[in-house]
Amino acid sequence: MYDGEKLFLNMLVFFSAVAYWFATSHAIPALLGVVVVGLYFFDENLSLPALIITIITLLMMIVYFFIDYYYFDEGDNFAQFGFSALYMGVLYFKSKSIFNAE
Repeated sequence: MYDGEKLFLNMLVFFSAVAYWFATSHAIPALLGVVVVGLYFFDENLSLPALIITIITLLMMIVYFFIDYYYFDEGDNFAQFGFSALYMGVLYFKSKSIFNAE
């Protein structure tokens, strides 16, 4: 993967994390996404911890998604669930690109 693609994907993770935090007010998954981006800018050799943090973030988001849907918002907050799905997709592509063997 080229450096420009990595930078674009990391900026996408950062902006979707901020949008997710703004829409849902769940700070922990958003902060973990920012940590993943920070690990990339700190040292590119920290790809295994970045992958583990990304997987933990995805699992936390899935749990928050179902808790919000069934207990708190009763499924009427479209922006919250839309940004959750968008952030999950971006994190999926980030985790897929970490060990891209092209």
